[in-house]
Amino acid sequence: MKKLLLVCGVLALAAGCKKKPADQTPPPSAGSGSAAMAGSGSATAQTPPAADPKLVERGAYIAKAGACLVCHTAMGPTGPDLAHPGAGGLEMPDPIGTWRTPNITPDKGTGIGNWTDEQIIAAFRTGVRPDGTKLFAIMPYMNYNVLTDDDAKALVAFLHTLPPTERVVAPNKDLKIPKMDAPPPPNKAPGTDPVEKGAYMSSIMLCNHCHWTPNKEMTGPVDMNHMFSGGMAMEFPPMGTGTLYPANLTSDPETGIGKWTEEQIFTTLKTMVRPNGKPIMGPMQILQSGWSQLSDDDLKSVAAFIKKLPPIKNKVPASTFKPNAGPPPGAGGGSGAGSAAPAAGSGAGSAK
Repeated sequence: MKKLLLVCGVLALAAGCKKKPADQTPPPSAGSGSAAMAGSGSATAQTPPAADPKLVERGAYIAKAGACLVCHTAMGPTGPDLAHPGAGGLEMPDPIGTWRTPNITPDKGTGIGNWTDEQIIAAFRTGVRPDGTKLFAIMPYMNYNVLTDDDAKALVAFLHTLPPTERVVAPNKDLKIPKMDAPPPPNKAPGTDPVEKGAYMSSIMLCNHCHWTPNKEMTGPVDMNHMFSGGMAMEFPPMGTGTLYPANLTSDPETGIGKWTEEQIFTTLKTMVRPNGKPIMGPMQILQSGWSQLSDDDLKSVAAFIKKLPPIKNKVPASTFKPNAGPPPGAGGGSGAGSAAPAAGSGAGSAK
């Protein structure tokens, strides 16, 4: 179950182009469906009505926070396939098995263009496809489960604006991770309390998707008493070699970040630079251009939530990760919903 909750951040995207580009990437194999969403088993095709621009804008914001397009865009030999945002095909060799991200564009043949809005929402909030089969938990539906009905509908409205791209993605089979049962979405909007708002945003940003402590065998159910305490071993070939260990984010002063101030946590989320001036390595760095576009109010609420996490003593091993030469894939620019985006949103590499 190694890397069960890997944040698949490997791209910086500029979403928002409206024309349908020709797919220049040959399909990995015939067939459809994958670990996350796209595939057969859809209901009657629907043509969504013109969406409220404000609804699409909110959906784009949620997509940036949740790194949706960061995962669901392929990586080519020269970098991310920016011409086809959301068309899937990102492939990651992994000890749990090679997993691929599906096409989530509105293409009716190979994407999710034949899915109803309700079916799309069910997939990313509860991990259930239209045909009733479950998704592997590499798709962070347990985190997206917190999305309110309004935010879920906004995200769908944004997905409808992606350029439809015809691309078949080979299905994920026999991955050594569970297909988890998600609870009914609570549909509870956070109030004005910063910690409550931070809990909501941190789930969408997938903080505990990486920063949790598995057992030594990396098997069995997730220990809910050790969320945010870090230590899950991660490898990330597109960005470098070696092993990353997500940091202990709890308030333990010795093994966590209990000595950090709330302002330092906020600044780190905004800039991906630690209080000691050293940059954070790994997927969190890729997320920076997306997270940096989130409101200061939301990021400060996440900082308030993290600062209040109960202390858990867990000394995280030192990372052996060595980044590839040059900037990380897709780093540096990008605007729009999927830019710079884990859930990982979450982070790999020590926060200390």
